[in-house]
Amino acid sequence: MKRLAAPKIIPIHRKEAMYLKKTSAGRHNKEESMALLVLLRDLLKVASDRREAKAIISSSLLVDGKKPTNEGFPIGLMDVISIPKSSKHYRMVVSGGKLVPKEVAQSESKAKLCRITGKKLVKGNKIQLQFHDGRSYLIEKEEDRFKLGDTIKLSIPKQKLESFLKMQKGARCYIFKGKHAGELAELVELQERTGSTATDAKLKSASGEFNTRKDYVFVVDDAFDA
Repeated sequence: MKRLAAPKIIPIHRKEAMYLKKTSAGRHNKEESMALLVLLRDLLKVASDRREAKAIISSSLLVDGKKPTNEGFPIGLMDVISIPKSSKHYRMVVSGGKLVPKEVAQSESKAKLCRITGKKLVKGNKIQLQFHDGRSYLIEKEEDRFKLGDTIKLSIPKQKLESFLKMQKGARCYIFKGKHAGELAELVELQERTGSTATDAKLKSASGEFNTRKDYVFVVDDAFDA
């Protein structure tokens, strides 16, 4: 795709070259993600070109504990990228309205935070949870205690449910969209609206109280650092 048409969330020079690698189909929404090649070459700068990026991808790099399939592999919010050969680990966060890699300790690279965006009953009397990164997770119906907006913590690389965080009063929240994107705050209350109007979330931080959409809020644990 042309660089000028690339999603605004990607922090790149728009006029440096004409084209930019677009993401492959699947996983994250294309407007909220970038190709793995772009991350390695333009942001982390561990590769100077596509050939070097492909060599890194095929040799050692892991995304959420698994080997990515190609240089167009979509990278989005909360993805954990590990480069074992250099002992570097990163979590994708939003800063200044841009999707950027934040270096984390190895211990932090052992878990992935996933926001529940959907759920439905499927064959076998199981519940299918749908996450913000496009993946789904099956649980037994009697195990279901989750609501939309809650956060699941999956172990890496086993991808097993480790714990979960409820979107409730007092929850520690990370705002990933809107005017307050990149901020951490405490949830005061959810403000339900009538009809089709989106639910608001009232939050408070060191700078005071503010409102944003519930859909812009990601519940995180105490270990998370934006």
